[in-house]
Amino acid sequence: MSNTIFSADRAAFFVFDKRENKSALRRLGTAYVLGRLILSLMVIAIAAPFLIGMLPDLLDMDPESTEFTLKIQSFANVMQAIGLLAGVIFLPLFTSIYTALLRWMIHGQSGDKWFGLRFGDQELHVLVVLIAVSVVIAFGAIFSFIPIIILLVMHEALGSVLQKGPAIILIILTILSWLFFWVWFAVRLSPAVALTVKRGKIQVFEAFAVSKGHFWGLFLAYLLQFFVIIAASLALIFVALLVSLPFLGIGVAMFGWSEPSMNNVGAYIALSMVPLLVIMVSGLTLEYLRYAMGAGVGACLVVAQDDPKDADSKPA
Repeated sequence: MSNTIFSADRAAFFVFDKRENKSALRRLGTAYVLGRLILSLMVIAIAAPFLIGMLPDLLDMDPESTEFTLKIQSFANVMQAIGLLAGVIFLPLFTSIYTALLRWMIHGQSGDKWFGLRFGDQELHVLVVLIAVSVVIAFGAIFSFIPIIILLVMHEALGSVLQKGPAIILIILTILSWLFFWVWFAVRLSPAVALTVKRGKIQVFEAFAVSKGHFWGLFLAYLLQFFVIIAASLALIFVALLVSLPFLGIGVAMFGWSEPSMNNVGAYIALSMVPLLVIMVSGLTLEYLRYAMGAGVGACLVVAQDDPKDADSKPA
């Protein structure tokens, strides 16, 4: 793939480019969906006793009462704790899948054993870079927001001295500048993980040299992916409604429009299982494609660096 040319449209769909080992994308997708699905079902299984135990009290409470709100909040806190634990457990598998995707797109390597997954030095490097990039971007956003805070404090303290119109315009322009800087910083750092896989060692700020002159190409690729994912999400909502309608009809035929009762909890759960599984698998597949397409943008750029005929290699 040394003749790869970097452009926004190619980068956005680089993961779908024709290459050897075409089944790698499907195999890794299967591993991702299965891993996430098993963990999600485990979360549901752990959370179900809490919810079923709370249901009798919730059905007897006024939905607008403080006690009802506190019950729901306590359940939400339990779900957050369980979800955080599931995320930590899933992180090694996610790192392996993400690394395998990049290794396949950049080097054409795709092992068949265990979906082509492993967890060695390269996966550890990718995990370190993913965390480092996230932390650097977060701190960059926080520190770059300081001028806006200063302006807001000055505007509040010197409101009688500063003219409101010019001060508000200045604050808006500063916020827009901060937003552009944050996006610019994140986009320029985005090839770091792909660069780490290509060079076989941790690369973070080296991504600035690789992405030099390619900001708009990278930005447009991510923007194009954003709109594609939004469109796919809307389509998924439509499919979810179509799948759910027959089961809703069965539920109405069996129980009418009456409020749920504890006697029918098992039937409600059974009716919801099929549409829930369809929606979960479809949503997880879309989630996987979002990550895969995002990884493809950085992979496309670092592969294109090998091509002396790269049309976009000159800084804009």
